[in-house]
Amino acid sequence: MDREEERAQELELLQSMYPDEMTVVSPTVFTIAAQLEPPTPSNGGALRTGNQSLLVRVEYTENYPETAPVIELSLEQGQVEMVEDEDSNEGKVGEEPIVLDDSDLGKLSDKAAQEAEDNLGFPSVFAIVSSLKDQAEAMLQEKQVEREREREAKLREEEEREQAKFRGTLVDRENFFEWRRKFVAEMAALAEKDDGKNEEIRKRPTGREIFEKGLDGSKDSDDDGDESIQQRVKNVSIS
Repeated sequence: MDREEERAQELELLQSMYPDEMTVVSPTVFTIAAQLEPPTPSNGGALRTGNQSLLVRVEYTENYPETAPVIELSLEQGQVEMVEDEDSNEGKVGEEPIVLDDSDLGKLSDKAAQEAEDNLGFPSVFAIVSSLKDQAEAMLQEKQVEREREREAKLREEEEREQAKFRGTLVDRENFFEWRRKFVAEMAALAEKDDGKNEEIRKRPTGREIFEKGLDGSKDSDDDGDESIQQRVKNVSIS
């Protein structure tokens, strides 16, 4: 079987395997759109998926399959979808869907080249496309796992902040002596203030002292009264 006939047979077989995904441009050029399965959350819940397809463009070289075909990769972005699970908090609205990007395409291109190299001498397009699909879906799953790790870490941080509100400062030698120094200083200041008040109270005369010294004005008042009475008596004329 010559190379051209071998390529024609492979092309026919691929068309039967990918009836909806494959587009034939020419006898030597075609594309296969491999629909990528969304990643699975660890709790089996809802997930926002990018609904991506990996578009594999294949061009047979003159000596294929003795030489590797030319493989070009691109991503086709479908409508963002939600895989629902009413018991899950995953895939919240506003959360970016998990998708592959250009950096992932670079890794997939390396995978395609390695797969083609490993299958030299044999029709390899199906093996290459299958390997790329598996690798791409594994990348999506890895991204999902990483997102869950970040979400869990964020939740732990929030829980720690909440719990910290109900915890006092842990006591060690350094902060104990700092607290003790401030406490002694505050007590000394209060004692000094109290001593000042007590001294002021001690200097105040007692009620007895006030009465005896006439500081309340009662003695002067009585004297004035006596003098007033004597003066009125002198002024009285006897007729």
